[in-house]
Amino acid sequence: MSATAAESARQGTASLTSARRWMINWRVDALLILLTPLLAIPAVMTLSSPSVGVEAATISLIVTAFFATGHHLPGMIRAYGDHDLYQRFKLRFILAPPLVFLAYFPLYHYHFGLYRLIILVWATWHGFMQLYGFVRIYDAKVGSTSKATANWDWLVCLCGFVTPRLLRPEQVSNTLNHWYSVGGFTISPGALNVVRWGAIVSCVVVLIGFSVNYLLQLYRGPKPNPLKLVMLASGIGTWWFAMCYVEELILGIALFDICHDVQYLAIVWLYNCRRVDSDSQLNSFMRYVFRRGMVLLYLGLIVAYGALGLVAPLVSHAAVSRVFYAILFTSTILHYYYDGFIWKMREPANQENLGLSKGSSDSLARWMTGAKSVHNLKWSFVITVLGFMFLSDYTNPPLTTSQAQSLERSYVNTLVGTPTLPQSDEEKSWLIEKFNRTQEIAATVPDDKSAQVQAAVMLANFGRNDEAVIRLEEILREHPDYRDAQIVLADIHFYRGNLDQASARYESALSLSKTGKDRSVIQLKLGEIDLRRKDIVAAENRFRQAMKDDPELAENVKALEDGKSRPSTTLDDAYSSP
Repeated sequence: MSATAAESARQGTASLTSARRWMINWRVDALLILLTPLLAIPAVMTLSSPSVGVEAATISLIVTAFFATGHHLPGMIRAYGDHDLYQRFKLRFILAPPLVFLAYFPLYHYHFGLYRLIILVWATWHGFMQLYGFVRIYDAKVGSTSKATANWDWLVCLCGFVTPRLLRPEQVSNTLNHWYSVGGFTISPGALNVVRWGAIVSCVVVLIGFSVNYLLQLYRGPKPNPLKLVMLASGIGTWWFAMCYVEELILGIALFDICHDVQYLAIVWLYNCRRVDSDSQLNSFMRYVFRRGMVLLYLGLIVAYGALGLVAPLVSHAAVSRVFYAILFTSTILHYYYDGFIWKMREPANQENLGLSKGSSDSLARWMTGAKSVHNLKWSFVITVLGFMFLSDYTNPPLTTSQAQSLERSYVNTLVGTPTLPQSDEEKSWLIEKFNRTQEIAATVPDDKSAQVQAAVMLANFGRNDEAVIRLEEILREHPDYRDAQIVLADIHFYRGNLDQASARYESALSLSKTGKDRSVIQLKLGEIDLRRKDIVAAENRFRQAMKDDPELAENVKALEDGKSRPSTTLDDAYSSP
């Protein structure tokens, strides 16, 4: 062979090896999988910036509907459109939807904390397992299928997702609230610190172990795919950015969801297109949608399915709205559940349609037999426990979610001024338990400002105003720019008759307000103080400014001017969302 021919052969081999590294091709991988955060982060942060002014709740609603809910559809299409897959898991695909749909109603009606805890835990697991799956696909593309490497990849993904949840105070408080609501044992501040430091140390140890294994694989071979490092940095980096940098939690989660969902839609499109090309047994709908020129139809169906997420909050009829929420819950849980087994990399069909070499069919058969037994045992236990719990709800119903939320609005999110307890013993018991739980969370997570404020509100509502003031002043010594604490402290001073102190705190809160709506609430309160001082001109100016920023306050202004009772102060209306 001539030198020129040999050189051409080497170049061809190098080019082929480089091409094999990519899941689809370098352009699509970079845009839709590896570097998606570079597009999503600037877009979301720009929309939420003061110059543009889109509220975090609005961004979250749009992302939840058109991305989070919409991206459930491709997996559903495969589950019910792939004949071979459907026949293998037919019983699961038939029984799961009605069982999940029916379970939603007692879960939401009586066990809202458990309902939220299930979604929180499973969503975290689902997110990190998708990242792990992508990492393993990239390695498998170049033949790096070592069990040790797979284990280190899994540990890196696990630590990368769990640790920021533990480090973000607000996340810890929310999780503890759900945990305590289902009867979980109390977690002390010391125990939380041990868990947090344990997570950080685990991250360091796992990162060292991963790095050593990566270098060994480079030396011994087969060499790992360098693109998996980009995938890990992209996925874990985005999650840490969302959890630890973005101030509003719902905005951070929306940002990560965009990246997660776009990556999922890209890989499912690739998979199903290859499936259509290689399998003539697929139904006509799948064969029609998953063709190279039908990507716009694919995206249109996703958007249409995602629009279901906008229906529930817009429907005014409570029963109808609850049915739509049940549909959304069912779609979410089925997405998490189905993705746990329909995309297993051990299956030859999945390997083939992702462009990977097939594994041993014998080991696959042994794995499937064991996995089926474990699956049946696990879900039989879950169904049995839930069944007994729902039966006890029927025979001895606890406080409903709507009753609990009503009490929360009255005693947890509202500063009532004059402490009064509810009439029924059941509601009193719930409220006392909620009070103790709120104080425990504030003690366990002292770095969560919103938990401290909520604890102070409950202290004041139970008549312990001096303790509430001390706690709020402690918060403001550490965080003088925390608007929520300024407002609550001002409200306490107001109803205790300390008008000068209340006015000073309201003025501080006014200077920290970023939106017209935020300013309008403070102007209303300052106007009320002016009325108490008999300064009618100053009060009218305050009320005029409040109505200019928020015309919906006209009725509140009229009530104050007519000398009626002071409108209640709620965390939902006056303070930023926790």
